[in-house]
Amino acid sequence: MKELQYFVTLIRSNSFTKASEQLYVTQPTISKALKSLETTYGQALIYRNGRDISLTEAGEIVFEYAQSILFQQQELEVRLNDLQQLKSGKITLGIPPMVGHLYAHLIQRFALQYPDIEVSIVESGSRKLEAAVLEGKIDISITMLYEPKPKFNTWAIGSYPIFAVLPKTEQWLNVKELDIAELRQFTFYLYSPEFILSEAITEMCLAHGFSPKIGVRSSQWDFLAAMVKSGLGVSFMPEPICNKLNPNDYCFIPMKQHIRWELAAIWSKEHYVSRACQAMLDVIHSSEHKDTK
Repeated sequence: MKELQYFVTLIRSNSFTKASEQLYVTQPTISKALKSLETTYGQALIYRNGRDISLTEAGEIVFEYAQSILFQQQELEVRLNDLQQLKSGKITLGIPPMVGHLYAHLIQRFALQYPDIEVSIVESGSRKLEAAVLEGKIDISITMLYEPKPKFNTWAIGSYPIFAVLPKTEQWLNVKELDIAELRQFTFYLYSPEFILSEAITEMCLAHGFSPKIGVRSSQWDFLAAMVKSGLGVSFMPEPICNKLNPNDYCFIPMKQHIRWELAAIWSKEHYVSRACQAMLDVIHSSEHKDTK
């Protein structure tokens, strides 16, 4: 099982160096495991071209089955541990950076009800979090609902308008609504590509006949706001983030396109839902934090 884990990690990271860092073992250890697998199956599993790695035909088969085997082992361990019910356990919860302050009270409520269950928080953009849920690295994640998500179960938990955020200058003081096309000449300050909101804004621009001129990308909303305050461009932020900014420094203008920040808790349809995870989902579902503004 360990050799299969090393092999899968190597292929996913496409680097002996990165794989050794993720696995906390030396590169020769990974090479030895790979050689052992190739000896066991009697065929080469990878091609090496300098630092590049690619799978042989046999390697593709082993990689496919190895992922399945490791997944089943993980499910086995979860189910066996689940026999302890809610006396102990761990949950990994994915949260985009700009969402945390909205749902901290849910985590606090869960901790009070289930003090022996450890909750680990992973912060990243929604795209990375969704991939981690499918890989089994994260149990539940909060994400933006922008398109159908057939691989996930979803619970809608919040809906907020998204505003164009501009410096508080005379140019914007009396503007009641903005069409995205009116901003084609401005520099855009957007979230990093793994954020669905950034993707949604870019696609909206393309649908209106232009590609946005992107000055800066960041995962930090406060940095984007600081760039806007300098008077050099525009950003787009959901209402809860706008509420954290000083209204003396910014204009928050509704969009004619009425784009919204639809948030949901998601979990994989393919993975076993432990009792600890179900308890977290019950806390999320019972929450009254559902905004229909």
